[in-house]
Amino acid sequence: MDLTTRLHLLDLIRLSASAESTCRAAERAEHRARLHRKEAAATRRRCRSAVRTAPGRELDDAVKALADAESTYEARAAQVVATGARWRRAFTASERADARLGEELARTRKLTSASQPRRKGARLTAEIALLSELAAMPEELIRAASALLVQSSAGKDSVVALDRVVRWAKAAGCLDKVVVVHADIGQDAEWPGVRDLARQQADRYGLRFVVVKAPVGFLGMVEKRGMWPDAQNRLCTSTLKRDEAAKLFTQIVDELGLDEQALIVNCLGIRADESPSRRKKHELAIDHRASNGRRLVLTWHPVFHLSEQDIWQEIVDNTLDYHPVYDTLIPRLSCIFCILASFDVLVRAVRLCWVLGLETPKTYTDLEDRIGHRFKNKFSLAEVVAEASRLEAAEGPITWRRGDAIRHHLGEEAATAYLQRLALAA
Repeated sequence: MDLTTRLHLLDLIRLSASAESTCRAAERAEHRARLHRKEAAATRRRCRSAVRTAPGRELDDAVKALADAESTYEARAAQVVATGARWRRAFTASERADARLGEELARTRKLTSASQPRRKGARLTAEIALLSELAAMPEELIRAASALLVQSSAGKDSVVALDRVVRWAKAAGCLDKVVVVHADIGQDAEWPGVRDLARQQADRYGLRFVVVKAPVGFLGMVEKRGMWPDAQNRLCTSTLKRDEAAKLFTQIVDELGLDEQALIVNCLGIRADESPSRRKKHELAIDHRASNGRRLVLTWHPVFHLSEQDIWQEIVDNTLDYHPVYDTLIPRLSCIFCILASFDVLVRAVRLCWVLGLETPKTYTDLEDRIGHRFKNKFSLAEVVAEASRLEAAEGPITWRRGDAIRHHLGEEAATAYLQRLALAA
């Protein structure tokens, strides 16, 4: 099966999933309308009873209430009719989308009618199979793409993902399709130099570099909500990064000016080893939320199967620049105080802030006190700062050397070789 056919099938899968989602939403709307009609009917019965039993001085009010109840019931009944019609149309559209997908899969994959994807599970199986095939042919995927966006936090996984995409794009002769996107979450939330490093990493390959930023940064978002994000509600990622970066899809498609549906490949430095939730993801997936008739958006995780040691090995092998925060053995270059970080890592982050002369610990603890919500359920940032103060008094300020991250993961020899190559490249 050629690449064009695979992409055509993926778009049919998108249309089928979208039609099913619309159908479910229409069904829920009809269900709500029926409940509202039932409530209105009960109110109308009570008002009719009240009219029959109301004393003369209250009769006018009871009659008025009944008229209002009758009017409400008629409106609710009309809603049931309208939502029922919408559900039937959506159901028919969903059936047609499923049937078309089934026919195309049967034609291209020699499926029997019994194996055609007329249910969500079968459609998902076909989707995963097609995407797995595409993920195994990165150069062909890049050639087919209209544009590739590499989301860069400037972190270790991002820089390796970027380097991999660039190497594949060069081999495919399509480096001009690659755009590096950095989501700025606010000066008070990011380590110094993160944005400049992301730009420097893009400049190494001569790539277009775009910065996106939400109107309200991380701390502003927390203050507005009166709550910190958590592992289940990672608004720092969804609201400040994913949603802002997604706005570029429309801009990129407009710039391309294509007469056909664009294929946008959105690349993220996510690894399966990072967490159980990320392990459930796939190397390549359809972004159903961002895709539409003008664009098919695929989310690609080029470093998905790499371990943390693999990441550092590629940094060494390809002499990729990384942020010095990693040399302090803080494992993530995300927010200064990451909601996913352990207590010990947060303590180290506080101590690093003090070495760098940052006011971030006080800014965060003041905000925590002001909104009355603990940074994490298990402990507060005030407790983190207290432990950092204790260690600072006992041990003095933290120290580190360039290359300590590599020494920690790969040993002294690897760190020495990396620093030598870095010096030669400067």
